[in-house]
Amino acid sequence: MKTMTVDDGLYGALKAAADRNGRPVQELLNEAIASWLADAATDEDDHAAIEQARAEAAEQGGVEFEPFFDGLLGNYD
Repeated sequence: MKTMTVDDGLYGALKAAADRNGRPVQELLNEAIASWLADAATDEDDHAAIEQARAEAAEQGGVEFEPFFDGLLGNYD
């Protein structure tokens, strides 16, 4: 177990949520941190997948969305 400092306002909101749900503050805090870490890992996985899809599309002669549509719009000016 480690000790950390939590902003008073955040701690008050966390304590109120814990009281409403009949759960310990520590349990809610650990759950929130685990959820944030999982979301961060998913974001990294998503970014890697997007970059892989871009590379595959480029290999097949694909173009990025914005330049493609900018070119179309430019033809109508």
